[in-house]
Amino acid sequence: MASTPPDGKSQPLSDFQKIGHETYIWTSPSYHSKDASQTPLILIFTWNAAAAKHIAKYTFSYQYMFPSSRLLLIRCFTRDMFRRTKEYGPLLQPAMDLVNRHVESGGEVLVHSFSNGGGNQVNEFAKAWKARYGTMMPMRIQVLDSAPTKGPWMKSHAAIAASLPRTWFWTWFGGALVHLLLACTFAAWTAVGRENKMMILCRELNDAAVFDSAVPRVYLYSRADQMVGFEEADEHANIAESKGWSVSKVQFENSAHCGHVREDEAKYWGAIMEAWKVGPHAT
Repeated sequence: MASTPPDGKSQPLSDFQKIGHETYIWTSPSYHSKDASQTPLILIFTWNAAAAKHIAKYTFSYQYMFPSSRLLLIRCFTRDMFRRTKEYGPLLQPAMDLVNRHVESGGEVLVHSFSNGGGNQVNEFAKAWKARYGTMMPMRIQVLDSAPTKGPWMKSHAAIAASLPRTWFWTWFGGALVHLLLACTFAAWTAVGRENKMMILCRELNDAAVFDSAVPRVYLYSRADQMVGFEEADEHANIAESKGWSVSKVQFENSAHCGHVREDEAKYWGAIMEAWKVGPHAT
């Protein structure tokens, strides 16, 4: 299972092994020979339909910063956004088993989610974890990149449209079909009296009964993001802080959705590493 970071010539994420539904693992050659304090587990929940070449920019950085680590990657696609909570337990079991073994051996976990796609996945993981183990999901720090949003129509449209194939059919008709999908979804929710799923997600990510408020959070967001409003992410961070979380708000000016690291790499990774250094506060 062990492998080495990519050499730049291989396919993106080719050094990862699939272990479950959209679940992949990379293990440093030194992971099993080092003390648990030196071998963190980096748990990454990607944004919807993220391309392997874009994900790899983050996994490679984590491989470099934590050379004795293990990376657990859970990808997200549009179908996953509409799954019911009860579906997630079996799908996430391989990942939960691995995290549990890591924690039982004394290791710590860094959780990094991107956008509402990754936010939805980490939220379902945390709920499935609590249902299975009766405890809150173990984390040393939690990173929320480009998230969350309450899902207003045009931002939802932009997010889903960005995930469509780059073929002539989807180029010509994709935008209209996404509007149709959203219309049907919102109509169905209204008919049965359900709240917008993204609004529920925003609330549940700040549920101190599911997420440990002693775990520091790093919010990374931008004024130029067309899919997640700057004010939305900022408001969520403020609510988390009011509920007892230690929050670092890392704000960017010109970076696009899930692309803040390109504006200022030192600022981006520096905030994450500082939170990792400090760790959870006493409760």
